Amino acid sequence: MFRSWPGDNQQMARESSSLDPERETAEPKTAPRSRMDALRAKTDVLRTKVEAFEKSAAGRFWDQLSTTDFMNSSFAFAALAVLCAFPFLAVSSAAFGGDLRKVIVARMGLDVNATRAVNSLISTGNHAVETLTWVSALILVLGGIGMASTLQSWYSRIYDQPPPKGLIRHAAYQLAGITAFTLYISGEIWLFDRVRPLGGDGLIFLITFVLAVLFWWLAAYMLLYRQVSLRRLLPAGVATGACITGLGIVSRLVFSGEITNGQKSYGPAGVVIALTSFLVGFGVCLHLGAVFGRMWNDWQADRATRAT
Repeated sequence: MFRSWPGDNQQMARESSSLDPERETAEPKTAPRSRMDALRAKTDVLRTKVEAFEKSAAGRFWDQLSTTDFMNSSFAFAALAVLCAFPFLAVSSAAFGGDLRKVIVARMGLDVNATRAVNSLISTGNHAVETLTWVSALILVLGGIGMASTLQSWYSRIYDQPPPKGLIRHAAYQLAGITAFTLYISGEIWLFDRVRPLGGDGLIFLITFVLAVLFWWLAAYMLLYRQVSLRRLLPAGVATGACITGLGIVSRLVFSGEITNGQKSYGPAGVVIALTSFLVGFGVCLHLGAVFGRMWNDWQADRATRAT
């Protein structure tokens, strides 16, 4: 009987919505709740992936590596190498007719421009040998002992081996390590010069790997005061040799440009920064090899335990 006008329908809809506040408030809450649920689901997935990574071999390796504080230790190693190892190697190389600059160029695989930058930064060391006094010689030896002591603390911490007592015994092991490292570097450079015309870079990298495995295998044995057997330290030697060889390949591809650009941008300081970066990488390689060797031994022990 009665006709309803369009305006009346709109008025009735407004009145019904005003009389039902729950309906008005329930509809806009749906979208935020769904976004929160989606965010919570993504967080759960991420947490699950993180927990799975922590339980994996890579996660345990990273956790063990982080426990050793490898980055800060590597930076400290690089600074100590610049302050102690470089002067010691410069004087010892010059005393036997060698040249520290040649050692750096050969180990880093630098090109002509980078070699020129290194030669302009470092002298041959002949003048240092001629003016060497017993006080400066003692300081150089103490610097080398400091490097050996740093490496001993690394390996002792990674392998949970407390150093034995006895100051004389420590000094004897450290002096032996300094002598062995000097002979290792000198012999490696001498061998590089002989074989480079025969096999090029491929043979150089192969020799680098073999010599690095042998030296750091025996060095780990001596740094741990022969408390860990050579058989258990072989994986650490192989891993360290592989990391150092990889660093040599990266250095040949990257560091020549870094040294050249650093000299153009900052002068001699840029060359020092590039050399320090290489030394930081070298310290990281030592940590990687030692931690891998420790984890390999633990994995073998776990397999033996399960088998029995």
